[in-house]
Amino acid sequence: MNRYSWTALRIMLAVALLGWKLMPSDWIPRGAERLRWALCCDEIENLERLLNQTELEHKDQGYYNQLLNAGGEHDSTPPICRKVAELREVVLMPSLSIVGANGTTWHTNELGMRDRSYPPSKPPGTFRIAMTGDSIGLALGVGEGRGFEPSLERWLAKQSLRLGGPKVELLNFALPGRSPGQRWDHFQRLGWRMNPDLVLFEATAADIGWDLRRLADLLPKGVGWDSKLYGDILKHLDSQAGATSEDYTRDLEPYRWRLVEEVYKAVASDCRVRGVPCVWMLIPRVGRYVSQVENQRLLDIARDAGFTAVVDVSDTFDDYDPADLAIHPNDFHPNSQGHALLSRRLAEALWPLPALASLREPSARVAQPTLSDQAGEVNENPGVSQRKSTRGSRRKIPRHRSSASTRPAHS
Repeated sequence: MNRYSWTALRIMLAVALLGWKLMPSDWIPRGAERLRWALCCDEIENLERLLNQTELEHKDQGYYNQLLNAGGEHDSTPPICRKVAELREVVLMPSLSIVGANGTTWHTNELGMRDRSYPPSKPPGTFRIAMTGDSIGLALGVGEGRGFEPSLERWLAKQSLRLGGPKVELLNFALPGRSPGQRWDHFQRLGWRMNPDLVLFEATAADIGWDLRRLADLLPKGVGWDSKLYGDILKHLDSQAGATSEDYTRDLEPYRWRLVEEVYKAVASDCRVRGVPCVWMLIPRVGRYVSQVENQRLLDIARDAGFTAVVDVSDTFDDYDPADLAIHPNDFHPNSQGHALLSRRLAEALWPLPALASLREPSARVAQPTLSDQAGEVNENPGVSQRKSTRGSRRKIPRHRSSASTRPAHS
């Protein structure tokens, strides 16, 4: 199939998905309705990217600002990202303080983090955690302080204080729409200077193939060839400098999983060399179906990469109707209720890990926090219903189950 036939096929597929999205729900069998939700969440977002090949800054900017407005009408909200001519492609605009059309607040500090300002020198008696992640980690579409990251920070700080432990800071280095390699490149530029005691690497099943897609766009521009995050994969490509994006997509496809492996190994190695524990966390996207085979393979890759611990809370939304947890019917980003659920599950999974022992050990009573403690602090939006879905048949999972595997950190 030549390049033009392939492009035409992609356009036809996107149009078909759009038609499927617009079909009334009562025309669709229940089993297919969830699949439609999963496909539309990603493919409708990419329809404009497929049909309108404008500059990446403008393509992504419109989507990110739409999330900021949580589905509201287009307005004059200033750009929240800026383009950079290197592997990351875009970064957050620093020192922003704006309000979206629907009242959603957005603030960034001087480093372009959706977080408050922190001094590079860690204050005495402080346990500093750094988190890298994607747009869900950034809590796009959710107001200030309502994402899982700030909620988790407050909960950890409260528990440490209760046990006489150190102050807790959780710094958010998440970057929207970027692949695992791009996110770690971003952290390497900004994160290490902040001297963290622990790194949290937030991941979703979208990590599978994400670096492939971004590299296919970057390599024709001469960007990414010198990155050490991808091992020796780029040296073995049939297409070299000057080839098209379609050429690189074809050449990189056999390395879809290995690209993830190489990035995860690079992350774990970087942290291990610096003597900083790194916890890999797999979180869900609202309504996005992931096969058990792919999910398990991603978990195995993370475990084999050498992270200090692997935490899987990807089932957090399984008992819920996606329509109750998404910021918009056509999007997979969680709303404030979804973030509250994520924060609770992550708190339960992270608290017992050896990497957080210094928060628990100052007290003679190393007590597991009670569920009432977690419900009162982590779920900070009690007015929002958390009813379980009654639509269709869903795999029921014990409400507080989480999977965490640990291994000793290497010195």
